[in-house]
Amino acid sequence: MKSFKKALAIFLATVMALGVMSVSVFAEGESVSGILVSEVDVTVEAPVADCYASGNYLIESEEYELIEMMWTDADTGDILYSTNADAEVADVTFTEGSVYTVNIALYAADGYVFELDSEALIVSINGYAAEVEEISELGKLLIVSCDFECEGEIVDGGDDTSGITFDQILDLLKTVLLTFVRFIGSLLGIK
Repeated sequence: MKSFKKALAIFLATVMALGVMSVSVFAEGESVSGILVSEVDVTVEAPVADCYASGNYLIESEEYELIEMMWTDADTGDILYSTNADAEVADVTFTEGSVYTVNIALYAADGYVFELDSEALIVSINGYAAEVEEISELGKLLIVSCDFECEGEIVDGGDDTSGITFDQILDLLKTVLLTFVRFIGSLLGIK
């Protein structure tokens, strides 16, 4: 628990330092302005049993960027992954049935600010409602968290095609057909 508190303190200190830098810029007479960001969506690589935590993420918006990320064990507080080089990271993998928390710090891009009212701000991680931990006074910094239960290992193979889209099947059929046509063409000497 001590290492979690230390890492959380370092994480928040880094985030606060970034917030102070933006305050000093605005303190010189500029006012807070920008396009209001009221919806935030981040996709992260969810916990998989026997795999290490990673910093893989996807943001499909140019309105904000991820500046910090940390995975912790929700029960013990152990840090499994952190973008902060000073964090004490446990050398453990995800365990099936355990709950893990991802903490993410986002920074609003130039010309944008986050909605200051946390009730009006819609934040999701992997499609799940995320907890707004903090919004900076000027709306440039947002810290969010979300809990994930590790459900099990990824199983290769099997007959489950629920993740395959119709477009992917069409692309595969096109590739197979094109390969077949090229093969027949090479047999007949057609280039």
